[in-house]
Amino acid sequence: MDIEIECPWCGELVTIFVDPGGGAEQRYVEDCPVCCRPWEVAALEEEPGGFAVGVTRAGGND
Repeated sequence: MDIEIECPWCGELVTIFVDPGGGAEQRYVEDCPVCCRPWEVAALEEEPGGFAVGVTRAGGND
């Protein structure tokens, strides 16, 4: 499932993939494809196949 989010570091809109087979609640670190800084991704399945996704800065490198 592709979801568009805004990078918390550079503000660019990017598309990330959330694997529906990964469970109803997922947390992982992924790098921004634009600025290469790390995010912590939190995905929560709100309905079958529908995820709410949030990203926050990871790594603490402001």
